[in-house]
Amino acid sequence: MKKKISRNDSSKLRAVPGDLRRHNRGLVLEYLFRASTVSRTALAQATGLTPAAVSRITRELVEAGLVRELAREGAPAARGRPQVDLELCAEGAYVIGIGVGAFEQWVRIADLRGECVSRRPVQLLDQSSARSALKVLVGEIRALLTLAKIPRKRVLGAGIASAGVVDRQKGLIIESPNLGWHDLPVARLVSDALRLPVCVESMHHALNLAEEGFGKNAGKASGAGDTVLVNASMGIGASVMEQGRIVRGRHSAAGQIGHMSVAGATGLCTCGRKGCLDTVASGYGVLRRLGLVPPRKVAREHDAAAARKLLSAIERERQGEPRVRRAFHASGAELGNALNAVRAILDPQRIVLAGPLAGTLSYVKGVQARLDERKAGEPREAAAPLLVLGTHTPDSAGACLALTEFAFGGTLELADLVR
Repeated sequence: MKKKISRNDSSKLRAVPGDLRRHNRGLVLEYLFRASTVSRTALAQATGLTPAAVSRITRELVEAGLVRELAREGAPAARGRPQVDLELCAEGAYVIGIGVGAFEQWVRIADLRGECVSRRPVQLLDQSSARSALKVLVGEIRALLTLAKIPRKRVLGAGIASAGVVDRQKGLIIESPNLGWHDLPVARLVSDALRLPVCVESMHHALNLAEEGFGKNAGKASGAGDTVLVNASMGIGASVMEQGRIVRGRHSAAGQIGHMSVAGATGLCTCGRKGCLDTVASGYGVLRRLGLVPPRKVAREHDAAAARKLLSAIERERQGEPRVRRAFHASGAELGNALNAVRAILDPQRIVLAGPLAGTLSYVKGVQARLDERKAGEPREAAAPLLVLGTHTPDSAGACLALTEFAFGGTLELADLVR
């Protein structure tokens, strides 16, 4: 993960009122995450904290095992305190990242530097209910922690990036048609089972936040905080970021471009309407073009069997089958057309294409071809490319959520680590 975090989204900073020390502790940890190594003097200048405050906070962090002191190489000997730099201890704390979608589900453990320590797939959609699926998920997390031999007191919390519409404040999955989950208090259920704090976010928003704060493309475009991220999987979801803040909408449902109407499209969508973008531009759209799934007769969710067929189709595309490549290209072109409409309204600095379909060259070429058509009549600019590919998986985005919330967000209790 790229060591950069944006603090512009107000949901990332939740310092407890009156607890300035915890807030400042988060600032220090965040800066150390980005800067790799830094002196106390530079840390005070960068954060705006007094040298005395930085000295006190870093001493506490060293004692808690989250930060270590490094003798500065080549520093001349001098009377008094030797010159030292500070860096995060990667093994000082860990977070759990969870990605849950119709396409696939993964769990990972990441260290304090955001690096993956361990990762495994989980099978959740074959379960009889959402709650039984969460029991399986909790069991897999416990097993992963045991195998990685990570002390439980060093685990700060878990972040879940879930397909569907999520109320992040309430920790609630409002509606996830592709998972078949509705009004599910997922954060509370997983938190109670693991006895850890848990936050949940819509997958497309989680990916957007991860790309903005931790992604390899972060900051490459001027004003890159104006971003549209599209998660192209079995369905199409999007996230709009304006000046670093996620646009959520009145019902936390902003960005559902998969349900935009497409001229000429007649297929039935999961939402019950006909002619949605999802029916022609998503993984389901690819499968329909290839005749691998029948047309919907009733509005139903994508299932695990269709996701497996899409995995197979992606592999065939990579092997170069002409008919399969044409199907991916055509679906990508449909998305590109829709993004031109979004582009005309929002004028984003960049569009990030994420999800499994972003890993297929034919699909990406289809999207880019339509974006290039609109660009043909525009003034030439030397700016960064409009379309970039995402660098995060849903579970790594979940880990980014957890780091932002529980390590850098002003809620960290050091006593929990040293008890």
